Amino acid sequence: MQSTDSLKPTEFWWPSPEAFDDLTVEDNEGGFTLDAPDDTKCGEWLAYWNQSPEHIELFTEVVTKSLLNHVNTISEQHGQTEELPDGQHQDGVKT
Repeated sequence: MQSTDSLKPTEFWWPSPEAFDDLTVEDNEGGFTLDAPDDTKCGEWLAYWNQSPEHIELFTEVVTKSLLNHVNTISEQHGQTEELPDGQHQDGVKT
């Protein structure tokens, strides 16, 4: 096992997209609580990143940055033409 003193964002790993089917997210006073059953890939992922303060710090940094990047991408696209799942286009309207 690697020393937690040397954790770097480039060493962060994500489970497969399907693993997130087992993830539950609850909003609370301090932010969000993430949970998944222990016997799932997502549960193993959460347990790994919850094993030490250093792991938690890196997890928080990387996940927060990813969420903010996603929100920024969505905000930049607001009001722009988007392709709908049925292949049609919807012209955005800015409010």
